[in-house]
Amino acid sequence: MAASAFGSPVDQSGEIMYLHRVYAQNFRAFGDGENGPILDWELNKGMNVLIGENDAGKTTIVDAIRQVLWTTSFEYVRLFEHDFHISGSNRAVTLIIEATLKDLSPEQEASVLEWLTYEPDGSRTLILNLQARLLPPQAKRRSRIDTLVRAGRNGTGPEIGAAVRDLVRTTYLRPLRDAESELKPGRLSRLSQILGAHTLIAEQEKSDFDKVNPSVVPTTLVGLMEHAQHHIGKHDVVKTVQKNINENYLQRMSFAGDDLMSEIRISGDLSLTLILERFELSLLPPGDMSSSERCARGLGYNNALFMATELVLLREGDELGLLLVEEPEAHLHPQLQARVMNLLEQHAKSGQRPVQVVMTTHSPSLAASAAIEFMTLVHKAKTYRLRPEDTRLARADYGFLHRFIDATKSNLFFARGVVIVEGPAEALLLPVIAEVVGLSFGRFGISVVNVGGVGLYHYARIFQRLKIDECIPIPVACITDRDIVPDVAKSYVSAPKKGKRFEGDYLPGEAAETVKRKVDRVEVVGAGNVKVFVADHWTLEYDLARAGLAELMYHAIQLAVKAHARGERLTEADEAATLAEAAISWVALKADSATSEALATTIYQPLYEGDASKAVAAQYAANLLQAGQYGTGQALLGRLPTYLKQSLLHLAGTPGIEVSDAGGAA
Repeated sequence: MAASAFGSPVDQSGEIMYLHRVYAQNFRAFGDGENGPILDWELNKGMNVLIGENDAGKTTIVDAIRQVLWTTSFEYVRLFEHDFHISGSNRAVTLIIEATLKDLSPEQEASVLEWLTYEPDGSRTLILNLQARLLPPQAKRRSRIDTLVRAGRNGTGPEIGAAVRDLVRTTYLRPLRDAESELKPGRLSRLSQILGAHTLIAEQEKSDFDKVNPSVVPTTLVGLMEHAQHHIGKHDVVKTVQKNINENYLQRMSFAGDDLMSEIRISGDLSLTLILERFELSLLPPGDMSSSERCARGLGYNNALFMATELVLLREGDELGLLLVEEPEAHLHPQLQARVMNLLEQHAKSGQRPVQVVMTTHSPSLAASAAIEFMTLVHKAKTYRLRPEDTRLARADYGFLHRFIDATKSNLFFARGVVIVEGPAEALLLPVIAEVVGLSFGRFGISVVNVGGVGLYHYARIFQRLKIDECIPIPVACITDRDIVPDVAKSYVSAPKKGKRFEGDYLPGEAAETVKRKVDRVEVVGAGNVKVFVADHWTLEYDLARAGLAELMYHAIQLAVKAHARGERLTEADEAATLAEAAISWVALKADSATSEALATTIYQPLYEGDASKAVAAQYAANLLQAGQYGTGQALLGRLPTYLKQSLLHLAGTPGIEVSDAGGAA
């Protein structure tokens, strides 16, 4: 049992108070439902990671919480005119922010009894409802804001009192914070606030210094300071200087009957607050944990120290254990980011005193370290929780993704569009193709995720919702091979011992049904903007050669063959010589090939037989495309396989454009 701020013990064996829901209307990016979406976000009890691109609304959510709950650092949080939502040229004149807290202990409920809301299921919640009005400017006066915070849903209860404020303040770590200065001594320093709020500080303001027996060491902080003051005053140096000042100068300047005397003492009174404001917290020199010397350390480690200090207060306090932290990756290298994420997740788990965390991040490293079920994707002022009960991810998918999502794949959480591919060739070549045809991935904010041949459907389901009307408006293209070998490739592709491999093995309609099954694994009812694009015939390289880029793929693959034979070490002269040879052999190869299928089959053979690397061939193809000699814009778009054209247009946000088999946009 720990003592609460109200003098009564708090039972930590049961539920722990947490922020259950945040609602906002007409606050910044969030509108009233007609002019912009409303914020209605339900939080996890433990970890909550807000992810998404810039200006999506992540910081607005954090600031909404700060506005209604206030912070433990007692910073002045106020509303401004620009906090009111604006739609077109019209600015809202009212806004609402509402926070719902659940699982208060009996002692906490007793302390805020008149502000509680009694729910239909018999439980009790604490609801804080902030309503603000933007009042028009009057003569020679600027616009002002009238704000009122009441209890109860829709603000139907009494005005919030100090007891509620002291109970529900949140700890806020701003982005790009100066952690070192936050832990330095000074008036109202953050360290003094943290120490002052600690449960063990309760009796430290009393002095137990024994003036009769001054050699006895006190146990309280104020007593220790008086003890130090007493013994400092007895020190020979201090006594000598003090005597010199008094006897040789002050007494000679004094009038009769008005003696001047001085005393050298520790500056200021010996109140606990002033004592705590003289403390500082700093890291020890590296490699010497016993040293008392000061040593300047880097911003990243000081940032970690600051977060650790705040966690101490949150773990030991008896009020709302809520940590708001924006961009904890600031000044931290990727490996340290992962350790910070692991630490926060550990403290957010159930235990004697779990901490609820609301974090915003733009770091792929942090996103890769976080569990997906703790994430909320924020996109254009809408929130999409990634819990199992909200997405089409199966329970097993979460474990799979946590193992395989790394910093290169986690960029999908911050993109405006996502293309999921099965190998490095697609990852290297598709962005260049898109750029050359005028649908640049960089321009449209599209990320490429290479899943390494497995798990394509696991990643796709991240963006699919169980509720059909809750579609995430982010285009996702899953690009996959057809995996049915053209009959013309039987010259070097061996027949399987069982099963079907070649087109001729399938009865009419069976091949199409096989492709349909690939699509149907993802494009279920409610799939939203997640689409599957299956290769028209076989693989990416084969289909590019067959569709209209045979010469490009032949030259690229011949360069890759030569590089493979030379241990992937070709000089510029080697590359030029190889291209010259390929230009000559290309003419003969084209003349000898009766059909585009036969030509593409011959071109692709070195890749199938392992005489060249697909990734290296893709890199050479990308370099050749960027040189511009194989066409640009619509001309190149018309020479691409149909499935690639459709995927690029889908990613660019123009799925309504039809692409004909003859090439080009219809």
